[in-house]
Amino acid sequence: MYRIKIKDFNLDHSLSCGQVFRWEKKDWWIGIVRGAIVRAKQENQELIVESSLDKELIIDYFRLDDDLEQIYASIARDEKITSLINKYRGLRLIRQDPWECLVSYMCSSNNTIRNITNSIRRMCECFGNEIEKGYYSFPTPDALSDARLCDMSQCRLGFRASRILKLANSVVNREFDLYGIKDLSYREGREELVKIEGVGNKIADCVLLFAFGKLESFPVDTHIEQIMERYYGSSFKGPKSKKRDEIAEFARSYFGKYCGYAQEYLYMEDLG
Repeated sequence: MYRIKIKDFNLDHSLSCGQVFRWEKKDWWIGIVRGAIVRAKQENQELIVESSLDKELIIDYFRLDDDLEQIYASIARDEKITSLINKYRGLRLIRQDPWECLVSYMCSSNNTIRNITNSIRRMCECFGNEIEKGYYSFPTPDALSDARLCDMSQCRLGFRASRILKLANSVVNREFDLYGIKDLSYREGREELVKIEGVGNKIADCVLLFAFGKLESFPVDTHIEQIMERYYGSSFKGPKSKKRDEIAEFARSYFGKYCGYAQEYLYMEDLG
C-alpha cells in the first residue's frame, strides 16, 4: 500500500462519469489497470492505493500531472461551465490503454452503460486471464483473433462481436497500427480510426480523448447533444444532419485546446 499526495482530484467523480467501464466501488474502488488489480480510495488530499503497479503508473493513469487550474482557467468561458467546474471539481480524465479503450467503446455503440459493462465483463471472463478470483485481464488482440464468432455469443455483444473480431485480426496481422495513432494529429488520428468497421466520429473521438490524450477531441453523443442544445443552442444554425459535427467544432473554438475536459464535465451533468 502507498499514498499519493493529490491536489484538485476527486476519485469518485473521475471513475463514475462514464469514461471507464471496469471499476466498481465497494469499500474501495476496485479496477484493473495494465493487467493488475488496483484498489484505491481517497482520504482528503491523499490517494491510497493497493496495487503491484508503481506509483508513477497510477499518477499517469489518473492524469495527476495535468494542471487542472490552468485547464479550468482555459475552459471557464461562462457561468454555466464555471458552475460545473465548481460542482465536479477534481474530475480528471483517465489515461486508458488504447486497445482496451477502443474495444470498450465499440461495445458502447447503441448500448446502455449497464449493458456495456456486463458485455465487457463477460468478454474478459471468457478471453482474458484470471488475475485473482473473480478478476480478469482485458483480452489481448491475439486472444480475440483466435476466437470464433460463436465463442463470442456468450458475451452478448450482438452485431458488435464480428466487428471486434475483425479489428483484433487486423491488429495482429499489422494491417492496422493502433498504437501509431499517438504520433498523429487529432484529425489524422480520427481519419484512421473511422476506417474501422463500427467506428464513427463519436467512438473515434472518445478513443482520441481517453487513450491518446488529444484534449481537443470533443465526443458528441445524445447526452452531449442535449446539454449543448440547452446551454448553447442559439449558436447552432446548420442542418440537423450535421449538428453533432457543428457542436464539436463550436466546442473546439469556444473552449479551446482543453475542450475535452469541458466535454466530460458537461457529460457528467447530463448523466446526473
